[in-house]
Amino acid sequence: MNQKLNLNIFLLALGAFVTGTAEFVVSGILEIISVDLDITIALAGQLITVYSLSYAIGALVLVMLTATFERKKVLLYSIFTFILGNIIACFSYDYALLMISRVIMAMSGGLYIVVATNYAAQISTPEKRGGAIATVITGFTVSLVLGVPIGTYLAAYVDWRYIFLIIAFITVLILYFLYKRLPWIKGNTPLPFKQQIQIIKDKRLFTGLLTTVFWILGYTMVFAYISPLLGTTAGLSIEMISVVLFVLGTFAFIGSRFGGYAVDKWGPNRTISISLFIHAMALFSLTFTTQSTIGVFITVMVWGAATWTTTPAKQFYLITLKPDSSETILSFNTALMNVGMTLGAAFGGIIIQYISILYLSWISGLFVVLALIFITCSFHLNKIKSTNVHIDN
Repeated sequence: MNQKLNLNIFLLALGAFVTGTAEFVVSGILEIISVDLDITIALAGQLITVYSLSYAIGALVLVMLTATFERKKVLLYSIFTFILGNIIACFSYDYALLMISRVIMAMSGGLYIVVATNYAAQISTPEKRGGAIATVITGFTVSLVLGVPIGTYLAAYVDWRYIFLIIAFITVLILYFLYKRLPWIKGNTPLPFKQQIQIIKDKRLFTGLLTTVFWILGYTMVFAYISPLLGTTAGLSIEMISVVLFVLGTFAFIGSRFGGYAVDKWGPNRTISISLFIHAMALFSLTFTTQSTIGVFITVMVWGAATWTTTPAKQFYLITLKPDSSETILSFNTALMNVGMTLGAAFGGIIIQYISILYLSWISGLFVVLALIFITCSFHLNKIKSTNVHIDN
C-alpha cells in the first residue's frame, strides 16, 4: 500500500517537474529564440515575465473557478492543456504564437501545481503529509537543476522548438499513468468569491503569505543575476558559473527533501524560522565569500539548501491554518510566489543598472529578514488564537 502511495506521489512530482522545466528552459535559450524569431533579447525575455504572471493567474483564478469540480478531472484536464501548450510552442514560428503557447502552458501549469500539491497531502497519512508536499515541490525544484542545462544542451543540436515537443511527449506518459493510478477525490464545498477573499483577511494567513512574497523576492534577486554577479565579483568563468548553478540546484533539491522531513520531525515553526535565518545569513555572507572560489561554493550550498527547506514547511504551515480551504490557500501562495519572482527580477535589474551589482546579495538578504519578521508575526498570532480557543473550550 505504501509503495502504491509513494508511486502516486512520485507521478505527481513528475508532473511538477515538466511544468517547471517548461517555465525555466526558456531562460537558457533566450538568445537562440531572439535570433530565430528576429526579436531583441529584451523582448524574448518577456516570455519569462508573461509566463510568471500567467502562472499566478492559473494558480489563483483557475483554482477558484474549478474548486467544486472533481479533483482528478481538474488535474488531468490541466496537464492535458499543458501538453497542448507545448505542442503549440513546437509550431511557433512567430513571436505572437509562442507567447500564446506560454500563456496556455503557464495557466494550466499553475492550476496543476496547486491541485497536485493538495492531492499529495490528501492521499497521504497525517504524519507523512509534510513529506508528500515536499516530494511534489522537489519535482518542481529539480526542474531548476535540469531544465536550463538540458534545454540549452539540446538547443545546440536540434531546433529549440523540439524541446517543447519532447516535454509534451514525456507529459503524455505522465498523464496516462496519473489517469490509471490516482484515486478519485471529490471537489471542495463551493466558496463565494467574497468568502475566498475573506480567508486571507485572517492576519495569521496574511502575514504568512507576505512571507512568501519577500522570501522568494530575496532569492530571485540574486538567482536571476547570479551569472553577472559571480563573473564580476568572483571573476568566475562561464564554465565555472555553470558548475556553481548545478551545485546550487543540487542543494536546492536536498533542501526541499529535508524540508519535508524536518516539518514532520520538528514542526513547521522551527523549520521555517531556522531556514529563513540561514537563508538571510548566506546572502549576507555572499558579499564577502566571493573573494574565494571555495567560499562561493560553500555559501551557495548553504543558500540553496536553506531556501528550499522553507518551501514545504511553509506550505504545510499555511494549510494547517485553515485545513478546509487548503487549495484556496495554496493557490494564493503559488500566485504570490510568482509575483515575488517577478518583483525580484525587476528589483535586481534596477539595482544592477542604477546602484551596483556589488550590493545585490546583502539587499536581497534584507528582504529575507523581512520575510522572517512576517512569519514570526504569523506564528505569534496563531499562538494567541490557539490559546484563546483552548481557554474557551
